[in-house]
Amino acid sequence: MYLPGRPIAGAEAEALTQFCATYSPFPGARAIVLAEAPPEIFTGWLLGVYGKVSSPSALVFVGDRRLPDAAARTGYTAEGAALEATALGFSTCWIGGGVRRREVMWMLGLEEHEHVYSISALGYSHEDKTLGERATAGMARAGSRRSLEAIAPGSEFWPEWVKSGLELVRVAPSATNRQPWRFALEGRSVRLFFEGRDTPVISKRLDCGIAMLHFELGARSAGVEGRWELLEGNDVARWTST
Repeated sequence: MYLPGRPIAGAEAEALTQFCATYSPFPGARAIVLAEAPPEIFTGWLLGVYGKVSSPSALVFVGDRRLPDAAARTGYTAEGAALEATALGFSTCWIGGGVRRREVMWMLGLEEHEHVYSISALGYSHEDKTLGERATAGMARAGSRRSLEAIAPGSEFWPEWVKSGLELVRVAPSATNRQPWRFALEGRSVRLFFEGRDTPVISKRLDCGIAMLHFELGARSAGVEGRWELLEGNDVARWTST
């Protein structure tokens, strides 16, 4: 694992904790800072590009399973917390499997309707990856990103603000880097959906929630404001410019 065994601390840790306590872009989803993450919450298996999970601190991403779009809400909220952590100088990495969710629920005192959708390791990174980390990164195709045409067919003719959003989606994280998101332009709106059967629906919707935030940041950087409408089925959400 590329995060040494030093829990987060100091003003930056306090700032991240405060941010997560108040950051609620969607009801029914939240991020919780676990300043000291006991090793027993991780299974210890080798996972994706990350190697053996061993993290001194963690971000826990929780959603209300009673909501049909809880996974997308949680993905959006979680990525916002992860980006804030990065801005504060911490290193993060998403962990979907390899987590003992019941132990985390008990530790945080969560309700039965609350689900731990994912966790991010949190700490201070090494400058260099180990040989094992480089090997697992290669196996997981960590450097491979789908083209704009692959995730949004016909996008070469779309407005520049949409392309700006799509470019940030291209660097968004997803389960084993599968990038399940697809986009369609519909007038002043962009519809986000997924396809394929290689990952569970919940995982796809979580990943698409991450993509929602990245798209929004890209669109806003191009000077276009808008809002998200959450959808059902394979359709995850629709961004409409205002």
